[in-house]
Amino acid sequence: MLINIEDIKIKKRVRKDLGDLEALKNSLRIYGLLNPITLNSKYELIAGERRLQAAKQLGWTNINAVILSNISDVDELEMELEENNQRKEFTDQELLEGYRRLEKLRNPGFWQRLWKLIQKLFSGLKNLIFKNK
Repeated sequence: MLINIEDIKIKKRVRKDLGDLEALKNSLRIYGLLNPITLNSKYELIAGERRLQAAKQLGWTNINAVILSNISDVDELEMELEENNQRKEFTDQELLEGYRRLEKLRNPGFWQRLWKLIQKLFSGLKNLIFKNK
């Protein structure tokens, strides 16, 4: 659900230091918000303060949010802790492999480029043949 950022209230939070938001802001600029923030029915923030603050700094006026109804204060605090505690960073090997794959996709070799060109030509011919029938 798209929510007006001005309507969101931030109660006392466990996390005090949001850290550097520049990388997150850059990600929001390029890809948009991949995971919505979480609010209770009173539009009080449960999870996603870094995303919310980055969006504010970018000048966003609205943000996607999941609204949860009928949850207790205990549930809200558990969710805040859980979201921030259950992350797992990539290992160095996983990160290296991911960037290798990305490089390969961005810069395909000669045979891969040739194969894609052939596929594109045949696809164009097929469309032309069936269009003229």
